[in-house]
Amino acid sequence: IASMDERIVLNVGGIRHETFQATLKRIPATRLSRLTPSQSNFDPLLNEYFFDRHGIVFEQVCYAN
Repeated sequence: IASMDERIVLNVGGIRHETFQATLKRIPATRLSRLTPSQSNFDPLLNEYFFDRHGIVFEQVCYAN
């Protein structure tokens, strides 16, 4: 299980974003708050999660106040 200060790499629509597990936990009831390496969208070779979504919009979702 990831620690809260662990960095997470998300490839969203081909744009790589790096954030912390603690940041994603601030968005409850979402797939982002429940990421685990056993999910099918995790690439162990690249050590990142892939989401087929609009990459630029992701920043607004992840870092909205």
